Amino acid sequence: MQRLYAPISLCQTYTEPERQLILVVDNTPAIQDMLSWVLKLQGYQPVCVANGQEALEWIENALSMGQYPIAILLDLLMPVMNGSTFLERLRERWDAPVPIPPILLLTVQAGNYDYLGCNDVLTKPFHIKELSERLERLIDKTSSTDNETTPRQGSQN
Repeated sequence: MQRLYAPISLCQTYTEPERQLILVVDNTPAIQDMLSWVLKLQGYQPVCVANGQEALEWIENALSMGQYPIAILLDLLMPVMNGSTFLERLRERWDAPVPIPPILLLTVQAGNYDYLGCNDVLTKPFHIKELSERLERLIDKTSSTDNETTPRQGSQN
């Protein structure tokens, strides 16, 4: 696991290339820690950042090393760069041999977020089981439509 937000955290600063990367973009340390635990227990490598700007910086660095997250868990309301601005910039800047990963929007405000173009929306607070089921569906759906030779697991080409 990797964290760019806080020096003391459940997110680690090392990478485990055999685990599939999931980018967690949320400014609340408790949510980052909870998501990190859950994702780690499910066999993923969570990478935690606190806002959209940090997420874009991480993605740029990861793509340059041939690493691709298989999903993004995205908070909507964050300081520095919010979720909607992050999505706009991500779509403008994405330059990888794989499609943009599926995005699960995590938000405290129930509503219609179709205009953001996310793959799914989960309203906080949510049950871990619901998060796990939705994330699994998104990843399964994406992996069934991706080319089998396309790198997606965070490993280098």
